[in-house]
Amino acid sequence: MKIPFSIARRIATLIFIVIGLSSCSPYKSSLTVGAAPWPSFEFLFLAKELKYLDPRQFSLFELPSSTSVIQAFQTGKLDVAFLSLDEVLTLVALGIDLKVITVIDQSIGGDALLAKPEIKTLQDLKWHSIGYENKAAGALLLSETFNLTGLNNQTVQLLEVKQNEAKDLYMKDNIDALIVREPQKQQLLALGARELVNSNILEQRITHLMVVREDIYISKEEQITLLLKRFYQAHDYYLKNSKQAVTTMSVRLQLYPYLLEQAFLGTRFIEPREALMSMSGSPSNIELQANRLSHFMTRKNMLGKIPSDFAHLISTRILERVIYE
Repeated sequence: MKIPFSIARRIATLIFIVIGLSSCSPYKSSLTVGAAPWPSFEFLFLAKELKYLDPRQFSLFELPSSTSVIQAFQTGKLDVAFLSLDEVLTLVALGIDLKVITVIDQSIGGDALLAKPEIKTLQDLKWHSIGYENKAAGALLLSETFNLTGLNNQTVQLLEVKQNEAKDLYMKDNIDALIVREPQKQQLLALGARELVNSNILEQRITHLMVVREDIYISKEEQITLLLKRFYQAHDYYLKNSKQAVTTMSVRLQLYPYLLEQAFLGTRFIEPREALMSMSGSPSNIELQANRLSHFMTRKNMLGKIPSDFAHLISTRILERVIYE
């Protein structure tokens, strides 16, 4: 059966229009975004659950540890990453060109040193083992523990433990104490662990950021802006519908809702306008934090060569668009 010429011409025109529109689309490929478990990062995945993010435009990955996120970002498998400031400095020291897009939150107890129930005080850690991930968060808490007690690496046994390994090691009785972060902290407390000290006592706060590869920042600005808008939209949903939001997030995390609620108490979420203030000025608050933290990490041999001027790492353009457009 022959198709009339007029109909065939219309079909051909429609195909041409569709092909033309797809070739002009600003979303030629999805934006790959990654994070390890941490309460405030959950708003990223909540946005996906609420269908705020088109899966054709955004590919989200929850990786088992921040080390995995760093590796994926370093190798170009991730365009956008949610990381702590010390992890961002690690990437900078590796020569990765990136931009800090916003400040997510600060840990006000979400990172903690937990111990077996029989270890009742920091002093009781003497001659016991402490597991921690060799990053600034763990190093800061360990340093503060040593300052408070006079203990040192000669009087305690230090073991390298990734966050995703902490629960299994605790349950197998292979370690006496662990420096962990949420939500692992709540899981261990539920198993009977005792909290000895947490990040709320640290003068140098553990700060979390959203960063993007510099080449992607230039080529996919629209997608990054939309991602950040939807992230904050999901946080707004959480504020207005906390019970439903916590239930949705806890199902994904396989965590009891009340434990996730406790985990959020250890974080201070930073709203967009406050984030903009902390990234603005010369030097900005984030620059000052980066300088202090880089000096600490260098002293601890955790960081290689790194620039002393961090202003070029910070861009407020996308955050300004999120706030004012």
